[in-house]
Amino acid sequence: MNKDIIIEKLNGHDKEAIVGKLNKKSGDNISAGEVIMTVESSKGTFPIKSEFTGKILNLTISEGDTVKKGEKIGDMDADSSSSSNEKKQGYTFGIVKPIDKSVDVDLLVIGGGPGGYVAAIRGAQNGLKVALIEEDRLGGTCLNYGCIPTKAMISSVNIIESIKSSNSHGITVNDFDINLEKMVERKDSVVDQLIGGIEHLMNSNSIEYINGRAKVNEDKTIVVNTKKYNYKFTYKNLILALGSKVSTLPIEGADDKDILTNEELLNLKEIPKSLTIIGGGVIGMEFAFIYNSLGTKVNVIEYTPQILGLLDSDVADVIKDSAKEKGINIYENAKAVAIKNTLDGLKLLEVEIKGTIHHISSEKLAMATGRKANLESLDLNALDVKLNEKGNGILVDEFMRTSAENIYAVGDVTNIIQLAHVASHQGIVAVDSICSASHKIDYNAIPSAIFVSPEVGHVGLSEKAAKECSTDIIVSKFPFIANGKAIAMGESEGFVKLIADKNSKTILGGTIVGPHATDLMAVLSNLVAQKTTVEKAIDVIYAHPTSSESIHEALLMLEGKGIHFA
Repeated sequence: MNKDIIIEKLNGHDKEAIVGKLNKKSGDNISAGEVIMTVESSKGTFPIKSEFTGKILNLTISEGDTVKKGEKIGDMDADSSSSSNEKKQGYTFGIVKPIDKSVDVDLLVIGGGPGGYVAAIRGAQNGLKVALIEEDRLGGTCLNYGCIPTKAMISSVNIIESIKSSNSHGITVNDFDINLEKMVERKDSVVDQLIGGIEHLMNSNSIEYINGRAKVNEDKTIVVNTKKYNYKFTYKNLILALGSKVSTLPIEGADDKDILTNEELLNLKEIPKSLTIIGGGVIGMEFAFIYNSLGTKVNVIEYTPQILGLLDSDVADVIKDSAKEKGINIYENAKAVAIKNTLDGLKLLEVEIKGTIHHISSEKLAMATGRKANLESLDLNALDVKLNEKGNGILVDEFMRTSAENIYAVGDVTNIIQLAHVASHQGIVAVDSICSASHKIDYNAIPSAIFVSPEVGHVGLSEKAAKECSTDIIVSKFPFIANGKAIAMGESEGFVKLIADKNSKTILGGTIVGPHATDLMAVLSNLVAQKTTVEKAIDVIYAHPTSSESIHEALLMLEGKGIHFA
């Protein structure tokens, strides 16, 4: 029978691609599942396979042509009794019956976030047969609801801030409009592109990827039921990368459907006139600056004495001063007590400060009070996997091994350090351990990046932490107001702060608050990780004029020999 040859799917979320190589031509015989051609996009190559067995009657494309998803590229005389494996499913009275499929792998990864997918790739690179199960979308919280989409939004609002300050550069912008819906669409396209990239990595590394919910059988096998298959996985090694979920306060009104989390804040279609955020940590403060730039009146309620509580107070003060200058209201030592609704549709938050109840009303209210390990997503008891002493994460050792033989855990579900780059490194350590490499995890030089205004980057020991553990240290602080590049850019807020051991002069930690701080942190991360001495670090020449010169100046100041700041 005559069948159209249609491009049903391209790589990831691609809508078009370029024909790289034609494996078949008009008149050729072809089997179901055999490659007709390969196409190329920014995400790599992707095979276009035949759905049926038969004879190609006509191909209407050539190498180098651009093709689109859903496009007809030819005709074939197909054998109606044959089709590719994906199409061989039983139909009874119009109902699709999934096929039972048993799969045996060297490594099974549950969770496709930055810990899980990196572990899967590392396993494939080491020659293991790997399968990965993800219930939601590849990329986990970081790519879909956290790090990447917030940075896409911050990129957009930075343009707004540049327009607002253009007068100081001699550029007058009389008027501009903000279209939040288009901003969100751009954010979504960034996310989709990166997810497509991970899907390509799954294909190029021959990793079997299953989109579905994993469940544990009594015999510790893992099952996943999809529309096409009922999978049953047996494995030699299992990595649990189950991630985390939003943690909310157990207060009155917290379960109202219109209370926002980071997910909803990323997908609003209209800019709210006012927004109250409960939580002055990283998530809360990043969204505070985003919505402030959009024109929203923002209130931040922080329970502890300081926003961004893990930072030294002088660093947090820079962010606090910047926030107040922009009109963000910050209330520290403030306890959220209850959330109520007003008659005119506003959210009313009851806040306790120094024993007195106050009220804040706003159009929208968001919870940014942290995340908790996603421990309920899988039956850990059935796998004999134990939790840590606090019961808030899976117990692991320095090789990411759990209490159960050949089962490992990585990422937020361990509740050690909930950062994407930590999860990825834990995934590598876990796979290296599986492959008999002696590679322990070391948490002493973990960098953190906070995308507020100005940015903050930190690694290693802080001054506050050093004092708490009675470490004998020396401290230097070089302000960006003394850096030529920072002044030229009009971004002279903040400083570079370094901590070193007083006796050995080894660099123990550092914080940068200022322009491009999150990118400059790579320099400090290397100094701390390599246990570099001040004397050795000073010998490196930094290019002029760059903001990185501030790091060199801070190093010189540890020796009492700063050049550009007295």
